[in-house]
Amino acid sequence: MSLLVFRASMTGFVVFDYEDRYSEAREQIGRWIADGTVVARETVLAGGVEAFPEALLGLYAGVNTGKLVLEVGAPTADVTG
Repeated sequence: MSLLVFRASMTGFVVFDYEDRYSEAREQIGRWIADGTVVARETVLAGGVEAFPEALLGLYAGVNTGKLVLEVGAPTADVTG
């Protein structure tokens, strides 16, 4: 309603409009994360696959800060040779 009252405008963009600059953005954001300018936040929930229902409900309830990650187990070593 405030947009109308104050005769303001709002313009958005779709990330795919800039797909030709993806590699540039990836490099710059990577540098920002590496030097601490940007901090990637995530909430990691343990409990494996059995905790999926709880994690999904938590996602919709907003229990996470940033990305919600469900830890399902440590990667196993390649023992094939």
